[in-house]
Amino acid sequence: MTVAAEQRIVKRRMDEYLWWEKSAANVRLRALLKKHFLDFERVAIVGGMVRDIARAGKRGFHSDIDLVIEAPAAAVAEVAAKNGARSNRFGGYSFVEEGWKLDFWALETTWAAREGHVEVKCLEDITRCTFFDWDAILYDLKERKVICGDSYLDGVRRGRMDICLLANPSYLGNLYRAVKRILAWDLEPGPKLRAFIDKHLDDEGFDGIVREENKRCKRAFLPMFGDAQTLRRLLASKDDRRQIATVYARQMSFPGMIH
Repeated sequence: MTVAAEQRIVKRRMDEYLWWEKSAANVRLRALLKKHFLDFERVAIVGGMVRDIARAGKRGFHSDIDLVIEAPAAAVAEVAAKNGARSNRFGGYSFVEEGWKLDFWALETTWAAREGHVEVKCLEDITRCTFFDWDAILYDLKERKVICGDSYLDGVRRGRMDICLLANPSYLGNLYRAVKRILAWDLEPGPKLRAFIDKHLDDEGFDGIVREENKRCKRAFLPMFGDAQTLRRLLASKDDRRQIATVYARQMSFPGMIH
């Protein structure tokens, strides 16, 4: 399945996956969303799931689910306490149930809002809070609508990823995600992302993302590049990126998703 041409197609794909799919896993997911989150007036899935389904349909989604809730922090904390959710280091909560991992935040406790980088008053403001512009997309669960900028899908279709909000709580984590996405999806980094990589992908940064991969993956891929200079050069070369994406998919049995 190709990148959705219009927002209405993303909506249709999300509607189908969340509300119409009859697989056991999807039935469990619907029950979880209704049980824990749909009593809130406004709640949205943000980033990864919506991005991947927009990009490649349901076959492109293989991850956890992130939700942002437009409600007071105390009300969201109450839901977390009732379900034994653990606090995560970014101001939200996390729990696993029925085979699904869900991370959720109150709107006011999202990192960019809490740190004062973005004035956040409603779900729509979250599109200005993500590090990657590819993550600046939401699906409103109650209204069943997609929220993103007018140029969002154009960037995904062109395979060009850039930075939306530079300030972030984990520069090493985002460097790791940037490198893995560029290599796995054969993406062209935009000017702000290229500058970020040039600044942070030094010898120390290279060692850091290798450690990140070792923590997250059973098989390491990044050490094959040897050093930061070689990896930076390959990331900047369109032909090299394409060859690497093919090798990466084959060697890592890559399903098409980097969270």
